[in-house]
Amino acid sequence: MTLTANGKLTKKRAEGRYYTVGNPFACEAFEDWASRAGIVNKTILEPFAGCNSLIDRLKDIELCVRWNAFDILPGAKGVRRRDTLASFPKGFDVCVTNPPWLAKNSATARGLPFPECRHDDLYKFALEKCLDHCAWVAALVPESFIRANLFHERLTGFISLRSSMFRDTAHPVGLALFEPNASTDVTVWSEREHVGTLAELQAHLPRTTTKKQQEILRNIRFNDPNGNLGLIALDNTRAPSIRFCKPEELDGYSITHSSRALTKIRVPFTPRIRDYNVFLDEFRARTRDVLLTCYRGLRRDGMYRRRLDWKLARSIVCHAV
Repeated sequence: MTLTANGKLTKKRAEGRYYTVGNPFACEAFEDWASRAGIVNKTILEPFAGCNSLIDRLKDIELCVRWNAFDILPGAKGVRRRDTLASFPKGFDVCVTNPPWLAKNSATARGLPFPECRHDDLYKFALEKCLDHCAWVAALVPESFIRANLFHERLTGFISLRSSMFRDTAHPVGLALFEPNASTDVTVWSEREHVGTLAELQAHLPRTTTKKQQEILRNIRFNDPNGNLGLIALDNTRAPSIRFCKPEELDGYSITHSSRALTKIRVPFTPRIRDYNVFLDEFRARTRDVLLTCYRGLRRDGMYRRRLDWKLARSIVCHAV
């Protein structure tokens, strides 16, 4: 469990329970999915209901008539007590849910129980249960899910949600939409804006296929205090601000082996800083940042802050060779 500022234990954090307060369903992408699933004529399952806010949000847009909701600790009238991870409800075609989120390493660090499974986060275990038992599944998941290449066999749509979905956390959120049959690609949305398919977005990733590029990849060193290339790898709170820079610009900062927001990089040639930043800016515009790692909290422009991971940064440097 987690200590609050006044020293009390927070059960919600410990159990991965974050109640939904926004409405992730008021968008064309979900409404199209709901129409194909025929959810207004079916009984909707919410297996991790908490205070049943997702069912309420569906009612708000007139997409829910009949429902059954369960939770290990019911938080609202009509939610039945049940450990759905141990005994998942059967006989439902459509599942709409906000599964519990709890990373295994976080559970271990806090001495919390974690189920025996192949996954590193509780939401993945819960999502697997939903997909095993229901043909149509809509689930609130961490926004990073779209880059994890997990459960993509039936994933047909993904909505990156910018507005705040939870009262107790600013964790970046996405809505994953699954259908009964195998999908050939995933349609990606940023809120109500259609971004493209996942394959189209991934086509904008930098390519590093030549022998020369592969050799350079092996010789790039991050967090080198004497590096010849600087990188501001995290957006500030105002606007998109990730960029490569001259290392002298970071001389006032301590660069250590664990630095992630600011770093100096050693590359085996004279860096082409302008070329890296042109590629990065175009990549962000074309992909709407969906393929960049999210960082908690929104910028003033209403978009999630993003971080450039070392793998992508290294590829950008090599791509420009």
